[in-house]
Amino acid sequence: MVKCIRKIKQGGGEDQEKRIKTVYEKLAEKQQTQKREANRSRTYPVTWRPPLENWLKANVDAAFRKENETGAIAVVIRNSKGKMVLGFSGKIQAKSSTVAEAQAIRQALITVNNLNMGKTLIESDNLKLIQTIKSKTTIGEASAIIQDIQILMKELPEKGMTWTPRNGNRLDHAMAKAAKSETLNSTWSLQPPAEILRILRSEIRT
Repeated sequence: MVKCIRKIKQGGGEDQEKRIKTVYEKLAEKQQTQKREANRSRTYPVTWRPPLENWLKANVDAAFRKENETGAIAVVIRNSKGKMVLGFSGKIQAKSSTVAEAQAIRQALITVNNLNMGKTLIESDNLKLIQTIKSKTTIGEASAIIQDIQILMKELPEKGMTWTPRNGNRLDHAMAKAAKSETLNSTWSLQPPAEILRILRSEIRT
């Protein structure tokens, strides 16, 4: 803002004060908007939301390491009571975080289909990717994976796709991070680590 005002003053002109006033007003409006959003977040904290009865929800997430183009995906499938039905994670190769997240979504759909799990809602915190899949468009770097996802969604009528803020996907985020750092053992879904159990229990209570 300071640079913007300095530039206006250097430029001069009869409407200088008016332009400076406009800058201040825009800044004040932005600050008020940010304050309202912060208050709303504190008043209505985002947590994991259970699916409808007789539905499952598969939350997905991915962790990505740009320097060596590796990462990890994690999928947790829970029922309407918050009980974990299935969970898995794995290491991947990816060109970007978007590609990594797309791989997580595709793997969730493949698993749900192979195990005949029935009505399942896939949930991710990558808004751009979810919007792309639902609008049947694509993202160049992940086009092949997105095409697979769209085919799977078409072939599996009892499936849904939705977005959640990061706070609504805490469990998968923690798992993907642990999988990437290799602190998550292969049998974690049978004997979840303490942090995973803590998140599961807190989300069931809410």
